[in-house]
Amino acid sequence: MNIRTATPEDLDRLYGFFNEIIDHQIYDEYGAKWTKDVYPARSDIEEKIVSDTFYMVMDDEKIMAAGCLSFHEDENYMDKPWTLSCTDHDIAVIHLFCVHPDCRGKHMAGPFLRYLIEQGKGKADAIHLDTVDGNLPAIRLYEKNGFRSIGLYEVYYEDTGDITVNLMEYNYKNL
Repeated sequence: MNIRTATPEDLDRLYGFFNEIIDHQIYDEYGAKWTKDVYPARSDIEEKIVSDTFYMVMDDEKIMAAGCLSFHEDENYMDKPWTLSCTDHDIAVIHLFCVHPDCRGKHMAGPFLRYLIEQGKGKADAIHLDTVDGNLPAIRLYEKNGFRSIGLYEVYYEDTGDITVNLMEYNYKNL
């Protein structure tokens, strides 16, 4: 498994990757419910490549999985009762974490998630993320890798509107 940081030259390829993920959502019981050209829009991907750290799992030239690690709190999470009290600058957030449908079941999500956790070590006190309510495979993956649920909360996203998500936290201080 080859993991590397995305660069601006990867924008077209990442945009195509996420469009394939969105096209496949109709077959996924618990897909992220993303909307093409709303989220992730090409501009969102470009912004995250430039301002955050976007990682890709590659097999030759094919993107097998991708995910972004931001070092600031998501605005949807700011008023939630996290177990660790941190400032905005002490938080990392995983966004757009997904595995291409052709690559699912190949046991790459766990190692890729652990890679992202390692990238946040020493830079953040906690990692936050959300998953669609009821997405048991994702919840199991996150819990197996040290995340704990803080509960179900309604958040608003431009592409989905109000949606119930399971907010999860990885606490570096309780290792």
